[in-house]
Amino acid sequence: MKKKFAIAVMFLMTYLGFLVATLPANIVFKQVTLPNNVSLSGITGSVWHTNVAQVVVDGVVINQVQAKLSFWSLFTLSPAISIKFGDSFLAGPEGKLDITISQEEIEIDNLNVLVKANEIAQQLTLPLPVTAKGDVELILSHAAMDLLNQNKCIAANGVITWSKAGVVALDQNIKLNKLDGKISCDKGVLALLLSPENKLGLTFNTYVRNGRISGSGFLKPGAQFPTELNSALPFLGRKDNQGRYRLSF
Repeated sequence: MKKKFAIAVMFLMTYLGFLVATLPANIVFKQVTLPNNVSLSGITGSVWHTNVAQVVVDGVVINQVQAKLSFWSLFTLSPAISIKFGDSFLAGPEGKLDITISQEEIEIDNLNVLVKANEIAQQLTLPLPVTAKGDVELILSHAAMDLLNQNKCIAANGVITWSKAGVVALDQNIKLNKLDGKISCDKGVLALLLSPENKLGLTFNTYVRNGRISGSGFLKPGAQFPTELNSALPFLGRKDNQGRYRLSF
């Protein structure tokens, strides 16, 4: 009797596992409540290999998202998901990352994102029309957030680079060469700290708090400041007693 019961339990578990493995991803996502600033469309595949045609986050469009869930990671109660997104022939960011989720933390590894600088510029509230040139690459080797403490940043190590940087403003084509910065935790907040070694005299820090992005800094024109941008300075407001223009978003 016990042997028959054990066989029945094994059969039931195998059957349930088969159902989960073949469960369409769109049925699963219908049961999930997404944040108001996130929307998904074109969901296909299974829970193990999900394809999403388009993800929109705060107006930013991410195309062709592919997510693979590691079966073996479920045995550790820390699901691991590998994600790829974007296409060089489509607008929007392109990249990949690995995510591991536990009850206490969410970890991000091997994040690599490439996006056109102008696609970022168009999301910002700027004092005058600007077209940005070049590509922005973000590389994050590792980051970890404490889910039990308001998503506090507990580890982050990465860099961001704007190569072949340039802008077109007031009919002027201005070359900025390269801008870069580092990614780290700043008082429990994920932060992007721009390197102050740049032609603009720009110091700027960007912070990510609970999925929301904000930034602040200063522009202090110096000897290397592009003369073509002098006519744009009045649009930034009044400079302080240190000769700096305050920037924020």
